[in-house]
Amino acid sequence: MDLRQIRYFIAVAEDEHFGRASDRIHIAQPALSRQIQMLEAELGVNLFDRLPRGIKLSAAGRTFLDYGRKIMLDLGHAVSETQAVGRGEAGMLKLGFIEVAAWSGTIPEMIMEFRRSSPGVQLVLRSMTTLDQIEAVQDGGIDAGFLYNPPANMPALTVLPIARHAVLLAVQSDSALARRQRIDVKELAGHPLISFHRRQSPTYHDELHRGLFNAGVVVNVVHEAENEAEMLALVTAGLGVALVNECQRWRIPQGLSLIPVRGLDVGLDLALVHRTGHSLPALERFLELVRGEAPGVGRRPRTRRPVEAAHT
Repeated sequence: MDLRQIRYFIAVAEDEHFGRASDRIHIAQPALSRQIQMLEAELGVNLFDRLPRGIKLSAAGRTFLDYGRKIMLDLGHAVSETQAVGRGEAGMLKLGFIEVAAWSGTIPEMIMEFRRSSPGVQLVLRSMTTLDQIEAVQDGGIDAGFLYNPPANMPALTVLPIARHAVLLAVQSDSALARRQRIDVKELAGHPLISFHRRQSPTYHDELHRGLFNAGVVVNVVHEAENEAEMLALVTAGLGVALVNECQRWRIPQGLSLIPVRGLDVGLDLALVHRTGHSLPALERFLELVRGEAPGVGRRPRTRRPVEAAHT
């Protein structure tokens, strides 16, 4: 049995006439009759009742017609879905992202645009730290990830720069610092600083402390937090001040203010990272969108140098 025989059977069953079916599907009637006989022999049943004047579907034939139509319909869907996946118009795309960077701006805009342009692709989005995303990209847990400070000199990973985010100082809104338009980095020496554990983001931790050292500032670190949410909570409680990602302004806790810091030459690169050579049509479509939409793709960031969130 093959698909050709099923197609022939459906044509004869719909017309209940070999001659008309022969004309419609453009095959000689004797050849069509032989194919139906071969199909019946393989099934071991008569699909048609042979009458003195023509043919009529048998009970077994009506059952096989229902299944035959479903087979052809499923085959059509399989072909169209396979072709859509091959064009990147269907399938699944798994993306990781840094939560604070996705509250507003480039990441949500690109995701919404991709959903609009490729509605057939199922997007699976996961909030993950930078280190977790790197591991997931390498082992195939996600197809690509929006992360901060991607590792250098890793040929297994391809990096598309997206944007840079600035460092701001989080202070209590009723403090004297909150009335300032900006603060010089050297003034941090006089304030207790809430920092974060280096293991949470070694690259950013080292860059931040190197920037403070280069500015001649010795800070008084009073607490090392697990993430920026904890850091902001401790600022709210009056434990000190904290240097945080500028994206926090989209969800700043009540009672806090964010102030620009002058003279702190520290930066955070937001990038889309995927496994080099990873072949997935839906990913290729997404990368095309990123290359067209992200201002940082294809060129080095400008002079402004922001920082990586502590929980990245």
